[in-house]
Amino acid sequence: MESLVRNMRIIWRAELLIIEAKLNVAAKRIGATAFAGLIFIFGLGMLNVAGFFALEEIWGPVYAALGVSIADLLIAALLILWASRLTTGPELELAREVRDAGLEELEAKAEHIQDEVMAVRDELLALKKSMASFSRNPLDSTINSLLTPILTLLIKSLSKSKN
Repeated sequence: MESLVRNMRIIWRAELLIIEAKLNVAAKRIGATAFAGLIFIFGLGMLNVAGFFALEEIWGPVYAALGVSIADLLIAALLILWASRLTTGPELELAREVRDAGLEELEAKAEHIQDEVMAVRDELLALKKSMASFSRNPLDSTINSLLTPILTLLIKSLSKSKN
């Protein structure tokens, strides 16, 4: 029973490690995407300023603001690309292996328990059958139950005396 509880604890810890690894990646993705969104909004603001300056002046500060906004948009695109490619590390694979090993051991233990239960069931059915036959004819079952050990002892003693 202790091994069953130990296996359940191992599986529980492995599942927690898997969830923790996935949550770490999700948090990084969300943070990077939020930061990229902030930069994108700043880029859009600069693009608006650049558009305003473009209408106000034909050359000069316009291209500077336009260049800054394009750079911001490129940085935001790179951050979104990086966030979309984030994956879990090797600890996730290790946690999955530990979980799978624990599940396999639990399955083996369950099969062993099932075999034991089936053996107990068979013994109970045999006991029921012998009790039923004893209740029908108690003398026959008593003679059979006494005759078998007596014959066994007789055969053993005869084989010893021949040797």
